[in-house]
Amino acid sequence: MRLGTLPFILALVGASVGDAAAQTARPGTPAAAQPAPVATKSKASAPVPADAPIYARQGTWVGAGLGAGAAMLECQICDGEQGSRGTSGYLRVGTTVNGRLLVGAEANAWMRTDETGHQRVVSLTGNGYWYPNPRHGYFFKGGFGISRYKQWSEDDNNEDLTTGLSAGGFTGNVGTGYEIRVNPRMSFVPYLNLVASAGGTLSTERDDGTNYERNKLPNKANVLLLQLGLGVTWH
Repeated sequence: MRLGTLPFILALVGASVGDAAAQTARPGTPAAAQPAPVATKSKASAPVPADAPIYARQGTWVGAGLGAGAAMLECQICDGEQGSRGTSGYLRVGTTVNGRLLVGAEANAWMRTDETGHQRVVSLTGNGYWYPNPRHGYFFKGGFGISRYKQWSEDDNNEDLTTGLSAGGFTGNVGTGYEIRVNPRMSFVPYLNLVASAGGTLSTERDDGTNYERNKLPNKANVLLLQLGLGVTWH
C-alpha cells in the first residue's frame, strides 16, 4: 500500500463512524424526538358476570322447596299399593366443595289428609349435588339416609283412639334441578326428587291417648315418594 492513499482511507472510516453516531440517540435528546415504541396487541379474557353461578356457588348454602308429591306404600298385607297425591317439600343445608360439587343434608316430607285418614312420609339423607358445567345451573343429586312412612286414622266412636301402620328403613334419594339466578346470592330452583326405601320394617300402631302400642310385623314394606316443585336456594 502506498503512503499517499493512507489519508484517503482514514477519511472514509471517519465518515462512516460519524454517520453511525448521528443515528444513535444522545443522552440530552428530548423524549419527543425519540422513536415511538411499537405497540403490541394483547388478548384480553372475556368478562364473566359477577353473578355467574361459578362465583356465587361458594361457602355455606341453605335451600327450601314446596310443591306436589305422590307417595306409595307397598307391602304383602296391604290392600294393593297404597298410593296417593299430596303436598310435599324439602329443606337443605350444606357447604361448597368446588364449583362443580356441593354436599349437604336434606330433609324431605310429604303429607295428605282425606276422608280415609292421614298419611305422612319423612326422610333425612346426606346428598351430593353435582353440576356438570359450573357456569350453568343444572345439577344432579344423589344420597342415602333413612325414611319413615306413617298411615293412621281416628276411631269414629272414640276421638282419642288412632290406629294405623308405619314403615321405615334405609333410603336412597336421587333427583335433578336447575338454578335460575335471581341475584348473586339467591336462586329459584325447579326440582324433581325421588325418595325410595326397600325392604323396610313394617309395624302396626295404636294410641288411645293413654297408652301407645307398636307391634313389629314380619312383613317388609317398600316406600316410594316422588316430588315436583319450586325451591329457593340462598348461597
